[in-house]
This record gives sequence, structure tokens and C-alpha cells, in this order.
Amino acid sequence: MSGRTLVPLLAGLMFAVTLGMGPGAAEPGGTPYVPDQVLVKFRPGTPASEVARTHAAAGSAVRDEIPQIGVQVIGLPPGLTVGKAIGFYERNPNVEFVEPDYYVEPALTPNDPSFIYGQGLLQSLGAEDAWDISTGSVGVPVAVLDSGAQFDHPDLGGRLVAGWDFVEDDADPADANGHGTSVAGVLGAVTDNAFGIAGVTWENPVLVVRIGDYYGYTTSGRMAQGISYAADRGARAINLSYATPSYLSSVADAVEYAWSQGAVVVASAGNEGDAYPHYPAALPKVVGVSGITGWDELVYYSNYGSWIDVCAPCSALTTWLGSAISTSGGTSISAPYVTGLFGLVFSANPGLPPQQAVDIVCQTATDLGEPGFDEFYGWGKINLYQAVLAASEMGGGSGGDDDTTAPAVSVASPAPDAALAGAAAISVSATDEVGVTLVELYLDGHLVGSLANPPYEWTWDTTMDADGGHTLQAVAYDEAGNVGESALVTVTVDNSAPNAVILDPTDGSLVSGTTPVEADAADAVTGVREVRFYVDDIWQATKSQAPYVWNWDTTTCSQGWHSIVARAVDAAGNDSASSVSVEVQNASEPLPVTEAFVGGVGFNKKVTSQDHEVLVADTGAILASLTWGGKADLDLYLYSPSGALVGSSNTRSRGGSEQIETLAGETGAYTFLVVAASGKANYTLTVTHP
Repeated sequence: MSGRTLVPLLAGLMFAVTLGMGPGAAEPGGTPYVPDQVLVKFRPGTPASEVARTHAAAGSAVRDEIPQIGVQVIGLPPGLTVGKAIGFYERNPNVEFVEPDYYVEPALTPNDPSFIYGQGLLQSLGAEDAWDISTGSVGVPVAVLDSGAQFDHPDLGGRLVAGWDFVEDDADPADANGHGTSVAGVLGAVTDNAFGIAGVTWENPVLVVRIGDYYGYTTSGRMAQGISYAADRGARAINLSYATPSYLSSVADAVEYAWSQGAVVVASAGNEGDAYPHYPAALPKVVGVSGITGWDELVYYSNYGSWIDVCAPCSALTTWLGSAISTSGGTSISAPYVTGLFGLVFSANPGLPPQQAVDIVCQTATDLGEPGFDEFYGWGKINLYQAVLAASEMGGGSGGDDDTTAPAVSVASPAPDAALAGAAAISVSATDEVGVTLVELYLDGHLVGSLANPPYEWTWDTTMDADGGHTLQAVAYDEAGNVGESALVTVTVDNSAPNAVILDPTDGSLVSGTTPVEADAADAVTGVREVRFYVDDIWQATKSQAPYVWNWDTTTCSQGWHSIVARAVDAAGNDSASSVSVEVQNASEPLPVTEAFVGGVGFNKKVTSQDHEVLVADTGAILASLTWGGKADLDLYLYSPSGALVGSSNTRSRGGSEQIETLAGETGAYTFLVVAASGKANYTLTVTHP
């Protein structure tokens, strides 16, 4: 976030990298990366079907996603290298970018006796005067994205908040390396407790997000996930003591997302002693930090360049694994000094948007080296006192001194008493006669998110919280520092599926006619909303009240086996299903028989009449149709098996048709007699009967 002009100062983050080190494959002379996966971002609006088709064509699969920035972590099939995969995805016009999932190493270096250790360095930054103004705020979290942290360390206990472990994919971000514990101690050690050391901040909750493995390495994918996660959890400052010379598109998008959520990302410059850009420190909207000695000189191993924003000491007495307090060095240590300062700045003035906070930190820095900005020190060594003083005097923004009216704020959605499951959308309405500068969201009294600009919307992953009742509240700040609080909104989280079972018919049953299908359903949290019945996966009926019974007309189905499903849905939309297979057997109706006869009759022929015998096997309707051509006039007569005349048609029409319809009262041989009343003709007699 560096620049050559002072106004406006861009927020930037510095990062340190070592080429060719760490596990995994690597580009020639470049940074190692995960050998069997890449990071892919499709352009907005790309249909899901096209995304799936592209992955299928490569034989790849989606392993994970970073939904906040639209990046997918793609696993590659055996035989497909990262290089070939990148070439394949780059040819697709729907792909915005594809890149390796780089390994990124920590910037911590071994202790060096030429450095000045101890907390005189912290004092040199004006910490004591800064603490007279603010020691931090419990409502302003800061985040450490690293190898985790030791939660029971005697000089960290009570300051740390467990976030997520993106290495083990669980909620226990315990430190497996030690790097994260030392970084957390610089910015957040317990202070004024007659033990150990002082941290830059005294009160700010330190959100611990593990992205580094046992050896300290992370990947660009885990880094992007961690940044997005920390921003969603309300962190106002995010520390990254990592670096790589490779550009990180996914991390750049995550930084933009965090910025939009009101957070500033800080990163170390790295420890190679060169001016080559390192990421994420060299990304826009990242505050890059170079390392200096106790004599305010750039340490020999610190990276530098036009992408540096400020500098800070590269050594500190800090926390280590166990109960230890020890000295750590490297630009990994420089970054948390700056991250802690942002915690104090936002605590002194919660309404500051990220750009104003970055401007304050850069403009109040103590100039070192050449006058003004330079590539070694950026805008200079951070000055805790001057920065916190400037923030406290700014009043949340320009103007508004006569404004004494608090913003109007409310939780617009979800509605009170709503039942929620999975990813729940939260929307807050905030207005002010002068202007809203910050909106915070609290879940069960704990800050989980903050936004400097509308729309004030969050996505709550309810699977991270217990089923049952929870409260939501929004707090809004205006430019004059007035604070408005919304009413508490109580909602119910329900991520447990209801129980459903089909009571009747039982599996394997023989059914016919109208068969009652009965199901039982129960839900312990929000209750059953409805039960849906399906036959062969086709919806048939919905019942919203117990008893859940549906009368199934089996005659509408074919003979044989069919599947019945009862799906119970609770008030939060969770569902579960019960299914049975049954055999439908309904008595079949006899099919009608159709017979046709052809003949000829007439006065000029030897045959003036002709009979046809039809065997009727069951009682039922008999329909006979006689058709002919020419000018003849034919009559049709029907005799029962007992010889009685049961039907006739003699309309005396010359050329045309005759028809008889009657009901067979007995079975046996019926006789149809075709008679020429006049003329002669060939005819066709069609008879339909049971």
C-alpha cells in the first residue's frame, strides 16, 4: 500500500519469502506449491453447469471453496501436473485466474546477539503515552493468522479467542510450531499482571486462526480462507507474518473482501534482504512492514522496496511454547507491532474506515532515512502515541460536532423467532442524519462482524453454533461518536434433521385399491412443519398436521413394485426421509374383443342374406357396426344363443351403415344376420364384445 505522495496513503501489508524452500513442487527458482491442487476463480455469472463441465474435462474435483471471494480449491487427478492444469484452465475464457496453491513460509529467523532485545523497543514506540489514551477495547478484535497459539500460556490466557484451524479443519487452532504463539505475544500478551511481558494491546480480543502446519508453512489457499474468516468474525486488524515472491490472486481477493468488511491486513516484508516484491505485503490494501534495529536502522535481512508502508522493530521479548518468555527476531515480529497499533487506533475510534486508519498510522510515523517516503522505511517507524492521539481526536470522521442524535439501527433480517439452519443471511438497517461510519453485529453478546459501508450484510454459518436460542444485536456509530443499539432479535438455530418413519404399509407389503400411507415425524428443536409423500420419487401429497396419513389410490400405478417415501421437514428447512418398497396388485378388468367379418349379399346374387357367429365369453356390452357401399339397402339382425332376436337395425338406407348396441345377458354364440333388403353390396361387419 505504498505510494510516493502522502495523500491519500494506501493501506499495504508486507510479507517475507524464501525461494525454493518448503515441501511440494516448485517453479524453477520459485516458490514451492501443493503438487496436486490449484486455485481457480471463474468469472462472475459463469453457469454452474459450465464450471462443472470444465472440471470434468480436466478430471479434477472441487476439494474446498472460499465463498467470500469465489475461489475454488481444485484437486488434480493423477498424472495432471500443476503446470498442465494451469494451461488447461487459462484457455477457458470463463476463468478469471488460476494459480498454484503456494506454500508460504514464516518470516521468523533465529536470534542474533547483535540485536537489542527486550521491551525497550516497545517503549521507544511511545507505548506508555499511547496507553494513557487507550489500552484497547473488548469490542475491537484483532486476528493472528499463523501456526495457532498456546491457549494455556500463562501470559496469554484470557486474551485469546479460538477461531478455526484450516490445517486440521476443526475448531481447535492450537499451536503446533511455536511461531504463532510468539507473534500473538507481541500484540496481545496479558499486560499489567505482574508476570512476563506487556503486549501492544491490553484489551482487544486476539482471534487465533491457524493456517500454518507443524513446520510453520501455510498455503495461499489457507491464507485466503483465514483472511475471509477473520473478516467475517469482525476482526478490524489481521496479522500475516508470512511472505512469498509469487503473486497471490486468491489472497488479493481475500484482502479486498476484508477491506470491504472494515478490516486492515498487515504483513511482514520478509527476510531475504532484497527489494523484490513479496506477497501479500506488496498487494494493494495491505500494510507492508519492514524490520529495523534498536538503532532505527533497517536490519540487514529485511526486504525493502516501494511497496513498504511503515517499519517496526524486528525483535521482541515475547511468549513461547510452554510457559516460556524468550526473544524472537525477524520481520515476523515487526508485523504484530503494527497490527497491535491498528487495534489501539480502532479502539480509540471504532468509526474509522480502513483508509482513514491507515492514513493515521502512516502520517504519524516517525520519519527515518530520506525525508518523506522511502523504500527502506516507508513513511517511517510507527508511533503508537501519535497514532492513537490522532485517532481519538478525529471524532470518527470530519465534522459532526453538533450531532447528538444516535443512529437508528435495527436487525432487518432474520425476523424475530425465525428458525435458521446452515448459512443464514443477516441484514442490518442503519441510518443517521449526518452519516453512519460503522455498524457492528453481535451474536449472543459477542462481536462477530463490523462494516464501514453499506450494505450491512453478513452470512452466519449457524453450524458453528449450538442448536437452540440465540440473540442478534446491531450497534451503529455516527461521525460524532454517537452510538445506536438495535433491539435484541431472538432466533432459533436448528441444524438437526427431524426423525421420520413410515408406519404403514410395511416394507415388502402387498397393496391394492386405496391404501392409507401413515408416517410418524418428530423434531426436538423447531418442530415438524410438514410431511411430504412421494411414490417413485414423484411428489403426491403434503400433510402439515399429525396424524400424517395419505390415502394412496394404487389403481393409478402399474402392477408391481413401487417405492414410497415420507419426507419430514422442520421449521428451519432440515429434512429426513423414510422409505419402503411395496408391491401393487389390483384385479385386472377383461379386455374387450373386436372381430371383423367381410361378405356380400344382394338380389342379383345367389345369397340374399348371410349370418356370422360371435362367441361371447362374459356378459357385457355388444357393439356391432355394418358398413357397405353402392345403392343397396342392407339390414342387420342379432340373435341370442337361445335364438331370441335381441337387436336389429333396418333404417332402409341405400348405401351407408347400420349399428346395433345391446347388452349380452348370457354367454355363448350370438348370431348376426346381414340381409339385402334391395340391391346388392359387399359389406364389412365389426363386432366388439367382452
